[in-house]
Amino acid sequence: MWLLAIDGGGCKTLARLTNIDTGQQWQHKAGAASLTNDYALAIANIKQLITQLCQESGALPCQITAVMGLAGAGNPQQQQQAVADLAPLFQQLLITTDARTSLYGANLGQPVVVVALGTGSVAMRLHADGQEHQVGGWGFNIGDEAGGAWLGKIAMRKLLWHVDSTAGIQSPLLQAIAAKTAATPELLLPWLKTATATDYAQLAPLVFEYQKQCGIAQQLLIQHGQAVSKLIYACREDTNLPVMLLGGLANISKPLLRQSEQDLFQPARGDSVDGAHILATQLYNRTTLRKDLP
Repeated sequence: MWLLAIDGGGCKTLARLTNIDTGQQWQHKAGAASLTNDYALAIANIKQLITQLCQESGALPCQITAVMGLAGAGNPQQQQQAVADLAPLFQQLLITTDARTSLYGANLGQPVVVVALGTGSVAMRLHADGQEHQVGGWGFNIGDEAGGAWLGKIAMRKLLWHVDSTAGIQSPLLQAIAAKTAATPELLLPWLKTATATDYAQLAPLVFEYQKQCGIAQQLLIQHGQAVSKLIYACREDTNLPVMLLGGLANISKPLLRQSEQDLFQPARGDSVDGAHILATQLYNRTTLRKDLP
């Protein structure tokens, strides 16, 4: 039998197939698998990974117990549609959020608070009794503060104010953003009309790159650090759980936080793919136990 673990986010998708009997593993990476940003692309990228892994390993999809942590799976309609599109391929399938698989992977299933900073952002808490609690993760349109798309969006808003000013674009950061997108209303409006969360997230690294030479970049990173802090305290509340900061913006965001906050952090013991594998193992074991019962 086989276990498939998938982590699908706004920028990339990672998949690992494990042979339960031999322990042998196969891994592949594909493009984004956010159900919210581009549902059709997400399903296509997931199916591409399944095909690659099965061809290399010799596994049949009908022999696989799969768990997928996907961005956007917190929306019940999107989650149910993804299950309907993918479940016929597998013996068993669970589709959950990438935040939940990150939660189980970070401390390998042990109690923890996880703050994930990628294209979006979310914080989750796992207790010893298995109880889970989530803060944030409402999506790019209304939330995801401290995520890359949010940071890119507020940087773009700064650019628009400068485009509207008589002085023009003076900031080194905003000049770099304009070079990557556009510098005039005529060209910016089409970009803004089609820009996705991924497009905004690609602007976020520029804010960090220009922080030593641009006051606007420094202002934005103050806002970013405050948003990270809010996620930490809103999720940890009055517990004494360790905190693990994950995602593409994790390491470059840590120095923006107070030392008392940095002291809460412990290094992650695993990642979202590990979490999906843990959940897939639990799903497989529960099914096996039910079959063994008289």
